Amino acid sequence: MKTIKDYLDSLFLNVPITPETKKAKEDLLAIMEDQYHGLLEEGKSEHEAIGAVISEFGSIDELLQELELSRSAFDEEIWENEIELDEALSFWDKVRNFSLFLSAGIALCILGLGMMLFLANSLNEMIGLLIMFILIALGVGLIITSSLSYSATKKKLNDRPYSQQVKIEASQQAENYAKSFRVGLVLGIILCILSVTPFFVKIAIGLPTGLSFLLFFASVALGVFFIVYVSIIYTWFTKVAEGTFFISDEDEPGPRASQHMYGDSAESIRLFERLYWPSIFVIYMVWSFLTRSWGYSWLIFVLGGIFEDYFLEKLKRK
Repeated sequence: MKTIKDYLDSLFLNVPITPETKKAKEDLLAIMEDQYHGLLEEGKSEHEAIGAVISEFGSIDELLQELELSRSAFDEEIWENEIELDEALSFWDKVRNFSLFLSAGIALCILGLGMMLFLANSLNEMIGLLIMFILIALGVGLIITSSLSYSATKKKLNDRPYSQQVKIEASQQAENYAKSFRVGLVLGIILCILSVTPFFVKIAIGLPTGLSFLLFFASVALGVFFIVYVSIIYTWFTKVAEGTFFISDEDEPGPRASQHMYGDSAESIRLFERLYWPSIFVIYMVWSFLTRSWGYSWLIFVLGGIFEDYFLEKLKRK
């Protein structure tokens, strides 16, 4: 079954994601699964059934034509300046470095608090504060330097389409990394849950207070490290495998990505996103000055957040 799904995924790699193509893919998968199970019931082996199902279906153009979806509808997409495999591999190396330094930086900041409480209770409060500031400074330094380099790399790739080779490689990388992601995520969650154990040990056998805090923050720091590290890497593999354009900022996709996602509504949505919150702020200031209602006029921002999703959904439907 996985072979059939992978085959269908490969056929649709460079087909833009629209409600029609998504429905077509789901329908085709259902048809192929039914035929596969039917062949198994007839006595075919698993390999024979898979081969028969795949051989019966033609190229992606024939498949789309059978479902009354002409590929010419997609020819308006401009697939120039594609992200090639060497660029993707270089970017994934950058992602690994960024996730390592970011998770390590966060962990150092958390560990700094633990060291401060440990030293304040066991040695000297000033030394504890000094060690905390050193660890936090190192952590923030790692976060800032890695983030700057990571952002610069994303900017170079922003709003460019993925080549078919890149999407195939991303699917394979995501599949290979899935086990590491699950292990890292579960391990991180377990460490965060078990971080309270030192306080129970303190009550039971009288563990020193400072050491209890140090073990607590160390466990949390290590747990957060694993969660952040594996999540960033796995997220980028899946984003590339499932996406069509590289989107550096999910809140502000580039012109080509917007056009691909929203069609004729792209320009309206981009204009709305640029003007909406500045307009809300102007309304807030004008209303507050005119009515002197500073105590509750801030609710405009709450209402703005609620209505933003409503307006965006209306624009997307258009």
